[in-house]
Amino acid sequence: MIGTIRWNLLLGAVSFVVTLSTSLINNIWSTALIRSCYSFVLLFLLVFLVRWILGTFAGIDKIIDTDVAEDDSKGTTLDLTTPDEEESLNQMVKGSRDPHASEGENGFAPLNPPKLTSKVNLETGDMVQALRQMSEE
Repeated sequence: MIGTIRWNLLLGAVSFVVTLSTSLINNIWSTALIRSCYSFVLLFLLVFLVRWILGTFAGIDKIIDTDVAEDDSKGTTLDLTTPDEEESLNQMVKGSRDPHASEGENGFAPLNPPKLTSKVNLETGDMVQALRQMSEE
């Protein structure tokens, strides 16, 4: 979160004073005081929400922390070595070449779609009967 709670209190107090001064002109003092308190609480929570959003989502809090905590030794070396993963690659290749391994272990099973068949030799009388039936419906 960015800043301190002083921002919330300061902006809430400003809103309280502005609302009270403008509300006293047209309302009785109790109504003006209640509305001023509402404006203080509303603006206090709104500033709190904005500070939280800017600190969390926008990443401004991280930028501020890295500027303060900068060290001269950081970022001067670069590690270009990659970890040795040859053993894990060998295990993966062995597992894929094993014919006795079940497909359930790897999570892969080939699809077996049903074969489509068609009737090649249809009699003309059957086709005419089907056409008449469809035209009647």
